[in-house]
Amino acid sequence: MFTRINGLRPTAWTLFLYVLISTFIFSSCSKDDEDLVGEYAQGYLVVNEGVFGKNNATVGHISKNEMVTQQIFQTVNGDSLGDNLQSVSILGDEAYLLVSNSNKIEVVNRGTFERKATITGNFANPRYMASVGNNRAYVSSWGNFGNIGSAILVVDTNTEQVVSTIDAGAGPENVVYSQSANKVFIANTFESSISVYDVSSNTLEATIDVSPNSPKDMVTDKDGKIWVTASAFGSSEGALHKINPTTNAIETTIELNAGSENIGQQLAINPAKDILYYNFSSGVYALSITATTQAASPLIQNGAYGVSVEPSNGDIWIGIANFSAPTGNEVIRYDSEGNAKGTFTASAGPNEVIFLP
Repeated sequence: MFTRINGLRPTAWTLFLYVLISTFIFSSCSKDDEDLVGEYAQGYLVVNEGVFGKNNATVGHISKNEMVTQQIFQTVNGDSLGDNLQSVSILGDEAYLLVSNSNKIEVVNRGTFERKATITGNFANPRYMASVGNNRAYVSSWGNFGNIGSAILVVDTNTEQVVSTIDAGAGPENVVYSQSANKVFIANTFESSISVYDVSSNTLEATIDVSPNSPKDMVTDKDGKIWVTASAFGSSEGALHKINPTTNAIETTIELNAGSENIGQQLAINPAKDILYYNFSSGVYALSITATTQAASPLIQNGAYGVSVEPSNGDIWIGIANFSAPTGNEVIRYDSEGNAKGTFTASAGPNEVIFLP
C-alpha cells in the first residue's frame, strides 16, 4: 500500500516503479518453483555401473511415457562417462555422477545432462554422496589401496570443489545424513563398523560396531531412525540394524538367514517410510519397521541387483544385471503388492533407478 507523504499522491511513474519492483521480487522468489527444462528433466534415470575395467558405465533415461534412451551422458557430451558408475545423486538442478574406477565425479545439469564440471583430485574410487546443508556434501571414497587412502570428501556444491578431506574407515560406502542430529552415518564395508561424523566440525564422533558383519545399505524411516543391512559378502547370514541417530545406539537387530541363498544387502523404503525392502539372491522381501523377525516369504520372486522405490506411488523398481553379456540387463517395475507393471531394457549392471519430478 502506498503512503501519502506531505499531502502528495503517488504519480503514475511511482506506480509503475512499484509494480516493476514487485514483479521482480515475485519472480525472484518463485524462480526455484519453476519446472526444470530439458529432455531429461522428468521421468527416470537408470544407473548402469558397467562391467568393471571395461569403461562402459552409462546412464539411461525412461520418459514418463516409457520411452527408453540409452547412454545419455555420451550422447550429450560426446565422450565416455568412464568406468564403474557407482551412484548418482540429485542436488537441486544438478546430477552428480560418481564414477568410481575413473576416480572422478561428473556434474551435469539434470535437465539437459550437459556437463557443468568434473571433480577430480587426490582421491580415488568415489562411491556415494549426500547433501549436508549449507551448499556442502559428503562423499565416501575408497582410495586406491595404495598411496591414496580411504576418505570422506567435503564438496562445496557452489564451486564444485573438494574443500576438505576427513579420515575414514576401510571401504566407506553408503552415506546417510540425519538432519535432526546433524550427523552423517557412513557404512564401512571392508570392516564391521559405521562411522558417525559431526557435520558442524567435520570430525568423527563415534564408531558403531555391527560385527561380525559388514554394513552396506542404509535408509531413514518415518521416525528418523537409520536402518542398515549388514552381512559378509556372499554370505547367507546377516542382520538388519535400527540405529538411533541421537544416541548412536543400535535399538533393534533383526537376524537375517537366507538359507541356501546369499543376502544381497540392498535396502529401500516405501514413501510412508514404514516398510523396508531388502533382498536375498532370488527375491525382494518387505518388512515393517515394527517387525522383530525377518519376512517369511519374498514379495517379489526375482533376483535383484538393485532395489529402488518410487516416492510418489510406492512402485518397486529392481535391476537385473548380466555382467557376462550385453543382453539380459533390464529394470522391472512392480507395484507395492509385487505385481509386475513393465520391463525396460538397460545397459550393463543397472544398480539403481533415480526418480525425477
